[in-house]
Amino acid sequence: MDNITIRNARDGDFLACITLSREAWPQFKERESIYHLFCKFFSSTSFVAERADGVLAGFLLGFLSQVDDREAYIHLVVVDGSARRQGMASRLYAAFFEAAAQATGTRRGAERVRLIVNPDNAASLQFHERMGFVPDTPGPTILLDGVVAVKDYNGPGIHMVPCVRAL
Repeated sequence: MDNITIRNARDGDFLACITLSREAWPQFKERESIYHLFCKFFSSTSFVAERADGVLAGFLLGFLSQVDDREAYIHLVVVDGSARRQGMASRLYAAFFEAAAQATGTRRGAERVRLIVNPDNAASLQFHERMGFVPDTPGPTILLDGVVAVKDYNGPGIHMVPCVRAL
């Protein structure tokens, strides 16, 4: 991990983010142009983990709420399979937490971070619990294999576990 640099995402990183996401989760489907938006317009709260050879080994895409200065949101985190379980995701989250908590201009720093987790992803739920996130499940819920999720959170039949963490 010593040869990994965590830095803010740049406009030109979005293609590498797409490639990494496709390799890490071939079944994951998302409109990939959103990576470009994060790398270009939310670069102060989006981060990449870059190897010494310039290849991306992971990324975190996040933003500060435009509605509530107290909140920030993590949209997606991807770590290359060969780099998992080495603390890289924790380093990406730490960079985001620091950026979100900082006050800038007339904006105060965020007090909490939100994200959603697929209820089928036990490893992600456990990781986020270790990172201090707790489920925040307002609205109608559904129990899926012992996991409480918000019913239809991301659309019909797409149930998710919203989580929140204080900064």
